[in-house]
Amino acid sequence: MKIRCTDPDGTTANITQLCRSITWRGDWRSAARTLSYSPAASAGDPRLPRAPTELGGSAQFWHESELLMDAYALERTRDSLGNTIDVTAYDRGLYLTRNSDFRRVEGQTAEAVTASVCGKFGIPVGELAVTGVPITRNFLGVSLYKIILTMYSLAADRTGKQYRIRFRGPKLEVVELKQSEESVILKPGSNLLSFVAKESASAMTNSVAIYDDQCGLVSTQEDGEAVRLYGLMHAAIRAGAYDDPAGHAKQLLKENGLKTTITVNTLGDLRLITGNTVAVEEPVTGIQGLFWILSDSHTWQRGVYRTKLTLSLEGLMDKQSAGSEARR
Repeated sequence: MKIRCTDPDGTTANITQLCRSITWRGDWRSAARTLSYSPAASAGDPRLPRAPTELGGSAQFWHESELLMDAYALERTRDSLGNTIDVTAYDRGLYLTRNSDFRRVEGQTAEAVTASVCGKFGIPVGELAVTGVPITRNFLGVSLYKIILTMYSLAADRTGKQYRIRFRGPKLEVVELKQSEESVILKPGSNLLSFVAKESASAMTNSVAIYDDQCGLVSTQEDGEAVRLYGLMHAAIRAGAYDDPAGHAKQLLKENGLKTTITVNTLGDLRLITGNTVAVEEPVTGIQGLFWILSDSHTWQRGVYRTKLTLSLEGLMDKQSAGSEARR
């Protein structure tokens, strides 16, 4: 691994050997991945090289010749009693949330709007998942992140697929959530260090009612067995807000059922990132199967590389419904 940092004045250096710890992390609900690093610093030791850590500088995180992250240093902590400077850098996903736009979309696809939004704000674009679904919608002062994800969320109601925003180096990608071609197998005695499974029905939705614009009930879908076991947890939606309201109701029931969340610690592996899948073989709890990575945290400290993951049986898309239907 290698971290090369550059200050706003152009001072640049490879600070990998100066860092006491490095953490690279992401989460399915977060637009940006972060890179936290803590280079050694001592005003009283002139032999210690100065690491570029000024806010507004950049940090590039490499694995061999692959650029994993192109980020900007936006947080810094210095302690008079400490001997490190703690810096957190964000990839360009942060700028998707910190910039907003006014935009009228008429019969455009999610991928076309994403390319247009990024072009306007100078964000490089890589591969964009193709939906082919034309959408009309108004966005008035909405963040770029919500514009892009709302477009893909509306398309997902038609395609039945799920999508995720991520950055590969400096370029934004929107990828379809699907099983990894080569899912890493996690098992004790090999790479699985610890395993905790949690089941919860506290955030469940087991009944969905669809209403028209006059507040008339159109239809109701529910999971009768879940209602019997856990009590009624009901949601009401407006039919006109969705191209396929019945399909959206079905998706709500699917995405908000009984949740099994698994937290694991493993030997470090760069393939274990949010949105990918892993195969778990854990004999103590008896849990086996294919799981989606909801969050990942990779840490290098004192020459030891570890990865911590949160897993779910379902791949989750950060669905948004910003903006409003265009009125003619």
